[in-house]
Amino acid sequence: ERLPDTRRRLDLLTLKRRYIESADHVICISQSTKDDLLELYGPEKAPTTVVHLGVDERFNPNAKRIDGFPEQYVLYVGHRGQYKDATTLMRAFASIALDFPDHTLVFAGGGPLSREERSLLQSLGVAARTTQIDLPDEAMPGAYAHSTVFAFPSRFEGFGLPVLEAMACGTPAVLARSTSLPEVGGAAARYFTPGDHEELAEQLAVIL
Repeated sequence: ERLPDTRRRLDLLTLKRRYIESADHVICISQSTKDDLLELYGPEKAPTTVVHLGVDERFNPNAKRIDGFPEQYVLYVGHRGQYKDATTLMRAFASIALDFPDHTLVFAGGGPLSREERSLLQSLGVAARTTQIDLPDEAMPGAYAHSTVFAFPSRFEGFGLPVLEAMACGTPAVLARSTSLPEVGGAAARYFTPGDHEELAEQLAVIL
């Protein structure tokens, strides 16, 4: 509803309204989602409650390091296209790469880098210091726990579970100041203006 250009074909929007109107109680995973719900669908007959998500206890700072991973790295998790805005992170990393020559940019999940992404990284001069790897779920705690910093530039999230996973693993987080992310990160994260790669670079540099 908020991002019609990215709407998936199976997002049965008309059924969603019917579900909401017939529900005895509506649960939203963030206050941001609840605000969107009320704005888009109007006041609901049923009570509406915010219940934040949680993570399994295997997400902790003592998670095992993944064999073959870089010694020091900036981590991004999940899909990268459209509103996820991973290119903003690529540009930010490139602008501080010379200052932190021991760090690699790691994209976990989201599938192989596209031709456009590889071309951008090449033009930015950081292709050799960027890697993408698909990991099984059981390996993700280790990916978070041993990264120097977790970056999440997404412009829109209903909650943003990777943020909570990173923080549970004791990893500093730099997040876009958008939708639910400040609600999830609270005072424990650092923020930047969505799409502003220079400001993201500044925040990454502070932590690195």
